[in-house]
Amino acid sequence: MVDEGGNNTVRVANFLKPCAKNTGEATRFPTVSVPPRNGEEVHPAVQFKGWKNPQRKWNDWIEIMAGKYGFMWNQTGICDAILSSMYKIQCNQSLILGIVEYWCIETNTFVFPWGEATITLEDVMVLGGFSVLGEPVNLPLTGDLVAMEAEMLRLSREMDGGKSRRDQRTWMKFFMEEGQSHDLEHVGFLSLWLSRFVFPSLPYEVIATRVFPIAIRLARGTKLALAPAVLAGIYESLRLLKQQVTSSLGESVKALGLFQLVQLWANERFSIFGSNCPIELKPGEPRAARWHGVISNANGCPISSALKFARSFQWRPYAADLKNWCFVSPYKDNEQFVHVASNSNDELKSFGQCLFANELVGLGGCIEKYMPNRVAMQFGFDQHLPGDFAVMNSNCRENFMFYVPSRAYKPCVSLEYLNWWRASKVNQEKKEGEINGMRLNFKDDESSQIDRIKNVVGDFAGLLSDEKGRVKLAKGTLCNPLDVEAYACSIVGTLSHPIDVDKYM
Repeated sequence: MVDEGGNNTVRVANFLKPCAKNTGEATRFPTVSVPPRNGEEVHPAVQFKGWKNPQRKWNDWIEIMAGKYGFMWNQTGICDAILSSMYKIQCNQSLILGIVEYWCIETNTFVFPWGEATITLEDVMVLGGFSVLGEPVNLPLTGDLVAMEAEMLRLSREMDGGKSRRDQRTWMKFFMEEGQSHDLEHVGFLSLWLSRFVFPSLPYEVIATRVFPIAIRLARGTKLALAPAVLAGIYESLRLLKQQVTSSLGESVKALGLFQLVQLWANERFSIFGSNCPIELKPGEPRAARWHGVISNANGCPISSALKFARSFQWRPYAADLKNWCFVSPYKDNEQFVHVASNSNDELKSFGQCLFANELVGLGGCIEKYMPNRVAMQFGFDQHLPGDFAVMNSNCRENFMFYVPSRAYKPCVSLEYLNWWRASKVNQEKKEGEINGMRLNFKDDESSQIDRIKNVVGDFAGLLSDEKGRVKLAKGTLCNPLDVEAYACSIVGTLSHPIDVDKYM
């Protein structure tokens, strides 16, 4: 095994299946194409149409409804998700677009220079408050629930004067001022919440009739697995945004989806963006409240540079204790071997569900692959060669055993994985060929690359002379790595692996 510092150690490892036995059986290395940078970070203008903050009086309505239905919200696992919609999450567009550049649509992972990471079911459960347990969201209504849906459709048409558009403001005004005694008051509230904060869709700012069946079942006390459907929508939105940005040619782009959760994920995972978080949770608040009104930044460090270093990434942010956070963590002081059956507690069962490779089914026919085995370190497991994607039988997910690492455990990568990653990166960069009009010469011997770098440092410093001819000595740091391609194309380096000149001077 190899730890973060590159030190080799021999010990028992805990891998997340499916794993490959050797590099020949490992899945194809994920590829992403990150555009070249010449100092300035330029992205197309993006309108995040699905990014919705709470409306005026929305928090008041939540307080009213919580007094009536709070107990049911806890039973159905949506209490934290509803409460999370009370907070305003600030959009850092450069950060969102910066990580989207690394999104791989084949694996649904971010392929950073230092490894793979992604938004998992655990992230959606913790940051969004959505349950991974319960019935699928797409099951059809039966019995008297069908009549309730028909009544909701009739009411929506009547409320909007027979038009097909159901404005969210009109909807909230009706139920807050006139519909408090209405039999479908709870369904009306949940329909707005689902349309605005869970499954945003076109056209914007309307109540989507596709969420009526979900709202009706939740209002009847049925627990639904919202997290898989939400994550499927996020994966789909990341794929669409990646494709739009790649082909935009500088034109404005419209993005739909829960990018608030992407922002929260980046704030939690990259310490350089979340290190100045000023919000301390109050008792009973969801984790999203930490980021209410917080403007994330990298303290002057270019975002593209911050994303290139593994040291800034938090593999296990939810394993640490957080004051006033009421979430029951599966991570304890000691490791656990857990047998999950139908009568197991929901916390451990939920964590176990997050570990299964699966197909996530969202709304509107959306189906996305979920491969936690590619990002095992995010769950505290050691990372080994990822095996071929395979959907687990649903029966296996009802009665199974799994391992839960201790909260203090620091996962490592296997030597086989490290060699596979390095070799695959070199092969990928060879295929990319030219960067900034020059084809890089790769050598198999790493020491020869280092010698070559040492030989050109003097020329590199000379290129940074000021207007009076005085030579400036250029040194890179974590927050300000040298953009070597902009100054000296003869240095061996790539956009994903900038030269750390400090190591060689």
